[in-house]
Amino acid sequence: MIGKFLEKIEKEKGFTLKELLQLFEERNVLCNKADQVYWIATLAERRFIFISASCEKMYGLPPEAFYQDAELWKKVVYLEDKEKLEKTRSVLWNGESVEQEYRIVHQQNGMVRWVLEQAFPVFGEAGNVAMISGIITDITKIKKMDEQLLMAEKVYEHTQQALLITDAQLVIQLVNPAFTNITGYGADIIGKSFHVLCAGYYDERFYSTVKKTTIEKGKWAGKMRWRRKNGKAYVQQTTVTAIHNREGKIIFYLFLLADMRQNKKAAVTVKADLKLAREVQKRVLSKPLTANRINIYGMYIPSRELGGDMYAWYRIDEERYGIFLMDVMGQGTAASLICMSVRSLLNGVIRKGIDPQEVFGELNKHMRQLYHENGRMMYYFTAIYVLVNTKERFIEYASAGHPPGFLFQRNGLVEELDQGCAPIGLLPHLYVETGKLHYEPGATLVLYSDGAIEGASRSVCTNIERFREQLKPHIHLDSKTMIKFIHNQFEEKREFPDDLSVVVAKLW
Repeated sequence: MIGKFLEKIEKEKGFTLKELLQLFEERNVLCNKADQVYWIATLAERRFIFISASCEKMYGLPPEAFYQDAELWKKVVYLEDKEKLEKTRSVLWNGESVEQEYRIVHQQNGMVRWVLEQAFPVFGEAGNVAMISGIITDITKIKKMDEQLLMAEKVYEHTQQALLITDAQLVIQLVNPAFTNITGYGADIIGKSFHVLCAGYYDERFYSTVKKTTIEKGKWAGKMRWRRKNGKAYVQQTTVTAIHNREGKIIFYLFLLADMRQNKKAAVTVKADLKLAREVQKRVLSKPLTANRINIYGMYIPSRELGGDMYAWYRIDEERYGIFLMDVMGQGTAASLICMSVRSLLNGVIRKGIDPQEVFGELNKHMRQLYHENGRMMYYFTAIYVLVNTKERFIEYASAGHPPGFLFQRNGLVEELDQGCAPIGLLPHLYVETGKLHYEPGATLVLYSDGAIEGASRSVCTNIERFREQLKPHIHLDSKTMIKFIHNQFEEKREFPDDLSVVVAKLW
């Protein structure tokens, strides 16, 4: 029992319980200092008598702050989770074990983190509840992974393009509903060799050619003859992409099937729609802005197919500016109209919400209201939003599934804008993780759409690094000249399959 244990320690070693726990903490006995906090509170006074020093990293407050203020635990909880936490705390004070997830706010940098708290009673000598003990674990990364997995699952399930995935030996692992609609094969084909779908048409040399091309060029594309479940043959334009692990080894092949039964009239209509949408989209892009301590220019190079890019910036007040760049997932007039829809309310949203969390929250609500039908999200978009404070010289940002922007410091340091959330509109509720970076006069901010990093390379990360290195020698240029340089580079190569948007802001 803890009473006898404490009495023995105090008598023989002269330790108090608090000193003993501090000693255990120094020896790393209690918990992992990196992402866990251990605490003990009295039942009668409901006050912490011990909290591990790791609380300073998790909360931005030292243990002494919690000892002095018995209500401090309420003040560090995220506003929307306070009511839920107070209800479970009342159960805890009754001596019952509790396990719950909630959000906290770091009191120094304002970052919101997800934590898991496991609390349980500590019994005295008579078997009564003497104290309450608990462990709080930072689970932000796990929550983010859960969101990403959910996003991938929904995208895979609802995409209109037929696709299947095989392992490196061409054994089928997954097929989506669109593939089942075309071929008749569903879960029954999983675990079988890909050759079943093309039986009788190709020899090993063909498959070797496909594999070799995906290894050398990143993907293979061409017309492929398939066989449906009912035995009938059909031809479809097929793209095969190799998916690599972190070590560069191929672990999956992704097959995308495009419907070849499109007539010429439909193709002409789509082309006209794309041209009209492209022109409309160009007209709403923000014009260059030159003001005290900031200079912003942007560019837009359309591809043959419209991808739904749009950028805009706003002067909020004398010292703050909001910069926004988005890319709708989809093509054609629909994507362009979504851009117009977002553009029409963006000014009001940014001036009302200002900070990235509120801006993305409002945009997500807008998308869910307009484009969510019958339990299915029709459209969504990636975006990056940066709030620039020119007086205090810092930026606050969030990226919604978008390629990370770059902040080139004048001393050569490059910082990536990689904090954020899932794409806008994809999930009912967004958990937005914001980032904050300070800059010195002469810094350069670069935002871009994924058209800048698409190519034959196997890895998106490699393409991002390559684009960043291409920009480095030119960050001394002013915004307008730097935009011209980027424009010329991509106009000459024309290697990208998607629209390309780039925004450059010089910060002084």
